[in-house]
Amino acid sequence: MKIRVSDIGDEGLHIETHRDPRWLNNIPELWSGDEEMRLVSGIDVDIELTKVLREVSVLGNVSFTIEAPCALCLEPVRLDISPEIRLILSPSEKVEDDDDLEHETYRGEDVDLGDYLRELIAVSLPVKVICRDDCRGLCPECGTNLNRETCECSKKWKDPRFEGLEKFKL
Repeated sequence: MKIRVSDIGDEGLHIETHRDPRWLNNIPELWSGDEEMRLVSGIDVDIELTKVLREVSVLGNVSFTIEAPCALCLEPVRLDISPEIRLILSPSEKVEDDDDLEHETYRGEDVDLGDYLRELIAVSLPVKVICRDDCRGLCPECGTNLNRETCECSKKWKDPRFEGLEKFKL
C-alpha cells in the first residue's frame, strides 16, 4: 500500500480500501492450515493522512474477521477485530517515542504502509479465544461440552498434575 507523499495535500488524504485475504499470506497464524485460526473476511482499511512539512501523520483503523475454536470448549468463535492506526512517519532517523503514537521512518517520496499494517494485524490477533466469559469447557473425563449438556462423570475429579501437592503440608 504505497502512497506518494506529494499526493497528500493541505487538506490531507483520506483512503478507504478493501484488501483480499491473501494480502495477509505472510502471517502464519492465519495460514498455517491447522484450522486453529483463520481469516474469514477481507481486510478493510480506513485511514486519514495529513502532512506537516515532510512528517506524515496516519490515523484510522483496519478491520477484519477471524474464526478460531474456543480454548475451553472448542466451539468455533467469530471475532471482529479492528485495531486503531496511530502512526507518525518521518523522512529522517527515528524520533523520540510518544506514548500515544508510533513512529516510523520512510525514504524517498513514497510511503509504504503495507508492512506496518500487516504487523499491526499480526499483533492484534488474540493469543487465546474464549467463546464467552462463563464458558464451562469440556469435561476432562468424557469430553462432553459442559455448556450444552451435563455428564455423569465424577465431580470430584482432580487434576493429576497437582497430585504431589496433596502430600504437601503447611
